[in-house]
Amino acid sequence: MATTTKRRKRLETALGAAVSHPIRSKCLVILAERVASPAEISRELGSEVTTIGYHVTALAEAGLIEEVGNRPVRGALEHFYRAVQLPIVTGEQEADLSEAERRVHAESVLSIHAANAAHALEVGTFLDRADHHLTRHALNVDEAGWSELVEAYLELYERVYAIKEAAAGRLGRSGKKPIRVVSFQSLFEVPPAT
Repeated sequence: MATTTKRRKRLETALGAAVSHPIRSKCLVILAERVASPAEISRELGSEVTTIGYHVTALAEAGLIEEVGNRPVRGALEHFYRAVQLPIVTGEQEADLSEAERRVHAESVLSIHAANAAHALEVGTFLDRADHHLTRHALNVDEAGWSELVEAYLELYERVYAIKEAAAGRLGRSGKKPIRVVSFQSLFEVPPAT
């Protein structure tokens, strides 16, 4: 029981760090897409560097971002961060990971997704398109149904990747500004209903 409580607290800490403050969500979104320093983020967001530094520190303490370098600037060090790198792994590769490594991956993906969604809701882009998609569907399946769902999600992932590659080619030829989107896929078992 104590282990379950500890795990739940760790997940709440990571997710809370991602969405507990709008500035923190914005910082995580920026760092999920590129390396940046708190000073750079403060200029981009128009916030005080001390405020940004506070939120960046909270994200680092939650294990969602990591320092990747620093450079001297006027007698001080400017630190650069990025979101923890999350490779796409197959089911077989994930089976080789420890439970702790799988948990870190899940917490990080969920936290970055929550930050992306919170930021998009705040600025209004989440709902700008009437054809955006957001669903939650709870269902009961057997082992064969689980396997079919896993296959369907992998097919969708491959299709999304192919669309990304084709769009990159068209954008490169046209020079048009890209439409920035997040595609979040999720399939997991939940505890039985009580």
